[in-house]
Amino acid sequence: MDTDAARGCAANFLRFADAVEPQLSRAARTHRLTGFGGFDSARQLRCGFEHKGVELSRSLSDLRDAAVRMAEVYLLAGGLIEEADHLPVDALRALAQGIDG
Repeated sequence: MDTDAARGCAANFLRFADAVEPQLSRAARTHRLTGFGGFDSARQLRCGFEHKGVELSRSLSDLRDAAVRMAEVYLLAGGLIEEADHLPVDALRALAQGIDG
């Protein structure tokens, strides 16, 4: 694969992975909900929504991780082995900066 095309495809997947991060933050806010009242049915409803929030977070995290892996695959297809080797570390560092910053 042409190296410029490989870098371009990888960059698209990394942008996608970055775009998932804010959604992960929003989904995390649904893990503990309030305002449903004290009835058993309200508790069940709250637990159901919280479970859906946790599942959403898992799905978004898997989606982000898959996008980073796809970027790595495109770099490998372009023969950019050294860049691909550094990608997971660099992606994790960028994700950590997004969380900390």
